[in-house]
Amino acid sequence: MRLLVRLDADRDAAYDPEYHHKLRGVIWDYLRDTPFSELHSVDDAIPFSYSNPFPVGEIAEGDRRHVLVASPHDDLVRTLSDRIKIGDEFNIGELPFTVADTSTLTTDVGEPGTTGTLTTASGVYTPLKRDRWDEFDIEPEYEASEIGWVPEYSLGLFRQRIRENLAWKHRQIFRDYLKTPEEGGTLFEDWSREKTYSVDVPVTEEYEWTFVVSKWTFGYRVRNDDHRRWLNLALDAGLGARNTLGFGFVNDDKS
Repeated sequence: MRLLVRLDADRDAAYDPEYHHKLRGVIWDYLRDTPFSELHSVDDAIPFSYSNPFPVGEIAEGDRRHVLVASPHDDLVRTLSDRIKIGDEFNIGELPFTVADTSTLTTDVGEPGTTGTLTTASGVYTPLKRDRWDEFDIEPEYEASEIGWVPEYSLGLFRQRIRENLAWKHRQIFRDYLKTPEEGGTLFEDWSREKTYSVDVPVTEEYEWTFVVSKWTFGYRVRNDDHRRWLNLALDAGLGARNTLGFGFVNDDKS
């Protein structure tokens, strides 16, 4: 499930492409003093993912912008819907907005046989920990505890990390058995990278991390009900890692 928040700009402002931690803070503030606030400090929690403020571009007073927040926990979305009120200040750092309206949305890729495209509205971060570098013959030129996927590495590595991360999310959220994301076929029929870029995001009050991320378009054909569940999980929880930092948010465009 997801929540669409419609926003009206309070004044002219320059669009901030490094909105991530500021928007994350707004969402967590609305979840304060709810059962979901405890997820903030749980390392393996999967509370939500969120879009960039869109459409992208310079902002004039009165302009309409939108933010989508998705979650595999329907009650979290309902809580946000109840708490975000028309007329609320919704300031994303130096981008001042007022809430115009909200709507809850249910996403579903559809019955087996449905075709469509998933697009990543924000870059996907696919990390690989140091203890797996030898497995993929990776030797970074810098010291790090983990590295993100870049085009110099194989597409196979990216696909494997996407599958592993999605399977981990399913285990954390649902605990029941589900065949692997590519049981009987591929997760996506087409994997098209649009661009790779870096984003600086504060991860604590003292520490800022540069994330190398990629935007993608994924073509799919729903094979069966299990495959449908995997694709819907991507829509609710996001793809890749660090989704609560604003990475890996996914939209669906059916054929």
